[in-house]
Amino acid sequence: MNGANFKIRIKALIIDYLCILAYLIILFIITISIYNFLLKGIPQFTEIESQWISFISTVFPITTYFIIKESRKPYASFGKKKMGLKIVYKDNPIKGSIIRNIFKFLPWQFAHLSIIKGIYTGFDSFFVLGFYVLAVLLPVVYILMVAFRKDHRHLPDLFACTRVVSKTR
Repeated sequence: MNGANFKIRIKALIIDYLCILAYLIILFIITISIYNFLLKGIPQFTEIESQWISFISTVFPITTYFIIKESRKPYASFGKKKMGLKIVYKDNPIKGSIIRNIFKFLPWQFAHLSIIKGIYTGFDSFFVLGFYVLAVLLPVVYILMVAFRKDHRHLPDLFACTRVVSKTR
């Protein structure tokens, strides 16, 4: 069984990322409002506090949302559902969704790690450069795999033993 074609998966990806962008804009407005009206300014954070804030406010809730949406019927994120796609699991949908979405959003966390570390300690360390390269390279690899593999699966699909298909299948 071949996976959903590249164009449809990219359209679903764009819809999902527009939803993520909307969440991030709302989060930004709420955060700036709290800082300005309740705290009378942006507080100073340590590097560790900044890392935790970025993870807890962005990566964790969005990854959790995708895990929940893709682990139960109709096994699709908002974008996949709009584009008529679903995820097919070889085994347990909850386990598969957790694995798939952790790997899918890992590059985003790598970007946070590298940029925050770079702001606090400089951008010339191996840690910062290594995680930055992974943050950029992994999404490119994911997209190229979907584009050029016959089954249109990327690394998160392979690790989780999943396949994205049209709902008509």
